[in-house]
Amino acid sequence: MWRLPRKVQTTIPCRQCKAPLVAERSCRKVTLTCPSCGVSVDVVEYADAMDNALEDFMGNVPCDRT
Repeated sequence: MWRLPRKVQTTIPCRQCKAPLVAERSCRKVTLTCPSCGVSVDVVEYADAMDNALEDFMGNVPCDRT
């Protein structure tokens, strides 16, 4: 069975330490985590900085559209 990736490396810099963030999805939400300083935030906080990697990743996140 084909499976969607659960995380992706982005080029979006962390607002605290400037390291690139990793997007990770759980069953109900997507978070951005900094592997350097450990900060974890909701993806909506970086919506204005979305790069191609995050945009492609979000396009494959299942969601309830009803």
